[in-house]
Amino acid sequence: MAWRFKVSKYKNAAPKFPKKEELIQDIPVSDINASCGNHIKASCIYAAFNIDSGGGGNLGYLPLNASGRQGNTLPVIYAHADFVTDLDFSPFDDYLLATGSQDCKVNIWLLPDESSPGSLSQPVLSLPLFDRKIENVLWNPQADGILAITSHTTVKLYDITGASGQELFNISKSSDQIQSISWKGDGSLLVISGKDKKIRVIDPRSNSVVQEGNGHQNVKDSRVLWLAGKELILSTGFSQGRTREVKVWDSRQMSTSLSSLDIDSSTGTIMPLYDPDTNMTFLIGKGDTSLNFLELADKEPYLTPGGVDRTEQIKGAALVPKRAMNLMEAEVNRLLVLCRNSIIPATYIVPRKSYREFHSDLYPATQSGEPSLTSEQWLNGQTGQPKLVSLQPCKQLIARNRRGLLLTGALKGDKLTSKKEESQEESSNPVEKLSKAPDVVDAVSWPDIKPGGVKNESQSQNAVVNRATASVEKSKDYIEVKPNNVSKVKPKPEVVEKPMLTPKPVKAFTGVRQSKVRHIQGQLLHPSCFYTNVRNVCKTMPGESDMFAANVTRCVVPTDSFGGCLIVFEFSKATRLPDTGVPVIQNGSKVADFAWDPFDDSRLVVVTDNAKINVWTIPDGGITQNLEQPDISLKGHMEKIYFVSFHPHASNLIMTASYDMTVRLWDLKQQKEVLRLEGHDDQVFCLSWSSDGRQCATVCKDGLVRIFEPRRSLSPLRKGPGPAGIRGARVEWVLQDKHLVVSGFDKNSLQQLIFYRVSDLEILTRVDIAVSPAILIPHYDPDTSVIFLTCRGERLIYTFEVSEEEPYLFECTTCKLEGLHQAVSYLPKYTCDVQKVEVMKAWRLTTNSIEAISFTVPRVKTEFFQDDLYPDTRVSWEATLTAEEWLAGKDKPHRLMSMKPSDMTALSNAPVEAPKMKKFESFNPDTYKTDEQKKEELLSAMVGKLEMSSEPLPQDLTEGVQDDEWDD
Repeated sequence: MAWRFKVSKYKNAAPKFPKKEELIQDIPVSDINASCGNHIKASCIYAAFNIDSGGGGNLGYLPLNASGRQGNTLPVIYAHADFVTDLDFSPFDDYLLATGSQDCKVNIWLLPDESSPGSLSQPVLSLPLFDRKIENVLWNPQADGILAITSHTTVKLYDITGASGQELFNISKSSDQIQSISWKGDGSLLVISGKDKKIRVIDPRSNSVVQEGNGHQNVKDSRVLWLAGKELILSTGFSQGRTREVKVWDSRQMSTSLSSLDIDSSTGTIMPLYDPDTNMTFLIGKGDTSLNFLELADKEPYLTPGGVDRTEQIKGAALVPKRAMNLMEAEVNRLLVLCRNSIIPATYIVPRKSYREFHSDLYPATQSGEPSLTSEQWLNGQTGQPKLVSLQPCKQLIARNRRGLLLTGALKGDKLTSKKEESQEESSNPVEKLSKAPDVVDAVSWPDIKPGGVKNESQSQNAVVNRATASVEKSKDYIEVKPNNVSKVKPKPEVVEKPMLTPKPVKAFTGVRQSKVRHIQGQLLHPSCFYTNVRNVCKTMPGESDMFAANVTRCVVPTDSFGGCLIVFEFSKATRLPDTGVPVIQNGSKVADFAWDPFDDSRLVVVTDNAKINVWTIPDGGITQNLEQPDISLKGHMEKIYFVSFHPHASNLIMTASYDMTVRLWDLKQQKEVLRLEGHDDQVFCLSWSSDGRQCATVCKDGLVRIFEPRRSLSPLRKGPGPAGIRGARVEWVLQDKHLVVSGFDKNSLQQLIFYRVSDLEILTRVDIAVSPAILIPHYDPDTSVIFLTCRGERLIYTFEVSEEEPYLFECTTCKLEGLHQAVSYLPKYTCDVQKVEVMKAWRLTTNSIEAISFTVPRVKTEFFQDDLYPDTRVSWEATLTAEEWLAGKDKPHRLMSMKPSDMTALSNAPVEAPKMKKFESFNPDTYKTDEQKKEELLSAMVGKLEMSSEPLPQDLTEGVQDDEWDD
């Protein structure tokens, strides 16, 4: 039979797509960036994938059997401070994940047991910082713990064994950025492709190029894949005419390709995936809507088309390991297709007449998930062949007992196999193992591992020893851990039986804090009040600026144009904006920050890079032509200003901070500087006034929080420790100015909330939020004691209720909105609709629109005024003092105003409803009968049926028929 007519068992394999309700849905994937990775990877237990929260620095992960809507329940890995460019699961540990990012870091994560997945924020290992962003991360397919990383033109190899993170090789053989990397099946060689249009085969242990050839003649993204078990290399890329193409190469002779196949002229990068057991090859393009299945052969024509199937627009794709297949359904491969907001598992099934029996001919021996070499053996020049296992439905094919073994350093040298078998015995039957063991048993020393950047806290990813200990505790002996990491089995102590005490009844919900706003909800209002088609929104505003400011009448948005232009939108004229011709405010230099006068909706203060303070007055009805000349222009700072803040009580008073390390108070009426605070040695991130206007707090880049009373002293009254990170911070006064809440970063770019006591600046608690490069901007509502937090490039608005009771910060419902926003600006309390139980109203700025947000608290009796949610509110939109009066030492609080409408009854005065009659009331003795009553009723019924009666029976009274009548 000719080669081209060779029969294949898999040529009719076709994908079976699940029903819509069985898909993994409602995951935030819509706006992930392009990179050299596939955006999704799978092990036999988990699938990890990029999500668009946290600036792309977060990953979601789910068990392979997950389905349905995820939403806020999605477990998240707060992996990096910038976009995660690539990720890869270890081929020998289904829980071990490596991630690389644009923040020039590579982190190693140990995922928790699939029975209790949860969000992670601390890696078990962080490798040293790279000079350029990470492009690829890839584990060696044979040697356990060898990780290859590409960054720009460099390939680095690290040994992760024992959580050491030791650099082994640094290879720079490419003249331009490396775009793709792949290991040979035996783990001895590497193949790379890059922007220099070359494909190189590298021997990393000798730091030499074995073969080199001209690859795809276009600098766009290319991929290489070494076909496991063969000497062939598959590459995808673009031709000089921008056509997508696929080539097959002989790794021993790279001067020319063996085969070349033109695909189409689409622009998406083709991701090649290959199954060495079946020779099934998948070519999947980013942004495409089709899955291309081909079969690979060792001779011409090498690639034979198998079928094309349609799906949703593809963001990424991954191949699930063969040991996780459903063998009884003839499933030979499974693709996980990452789409805009879902993951589609496409299971490739070979059609058979019956699926009652196991079709062993479809499943040749596959990789067992066990390493053939240790890292030491691989470094010594050894080359291993993959260990294979036969696929049988009755076999346990997933090695869960290998979780975290690489990081403990328990597998070393030539003892790899024996250690592994011993570990399997212990996990299979720990009681039997202990009973047969000698007096000395090896103890796992995981708590001693302290790599850089790892915290020895009770985190879910640090549970290797906990799992081992839990299995041992099930036995009848206990283990005493010695300082030299040696454990001795001791006889169990005698158990003294104690009389069982009758437990006292506990009242329901004892110890649970009742919160009125725990279930606060945030949602967008009707689009009829939105501004759409907003163009050229500036995304490079300094982190000290809120970037967006709104009051009751209008809002202001910075534009990405020359001259420091701002656009003012009137809320009364919400509409779709024209493409051109929108009037602007021209400041003459790049805008650093701006703020509306809280007592005058028409006055806007702008600070710029040229150290000027411009005051503008917006005419009634809005701007109809460009404004070029401000009403007031002040200058006093020597370097650019980065924020401005109004006094909460006195009119015409503003505070500014500059890169000249000064914080100055200005009187706009007299147009001069009146005070200058001292004591800052570095950049001031933020300044916040107390609600009474007497004190102000600053948080600085030098890691300190300071409290000032400007009229009393220009030096700080108190100092305290601030956030450890230097990306930025915000400060807010809460709880009648008795406490401070500071949002900032730790050293690993993890967003944090820090709660202080003002009297001594003691830190009372810390709350970790997420890993993100953007600073959380807080807004505090004193009426409900709720603090709202969000950041740029996020779709979530976090809410916390602040209390003087521990743990001080009580998390409420996180509001998830559609699409990402750049900033949120909150309105005064009197704008809330109390009939809808609205506790806050805000506007949010996206990249192309301005949208209204309503925050409500769900209540049953909405016809009543919820006076527990609406205490008398401060009239903060009216000034109580002039600048001269405040500077003279006078203080005057805001007056209070009731939010209660005249036509609504307060909930506290609502008539008390009569209790509804229940079907069964356990406290009513008439509802249930006693046993004696039931006995009497039963006996009465039985006696009633058996009693004797002298009356004739009904049938005896029936008139009969005469005998002579029968003859008729």
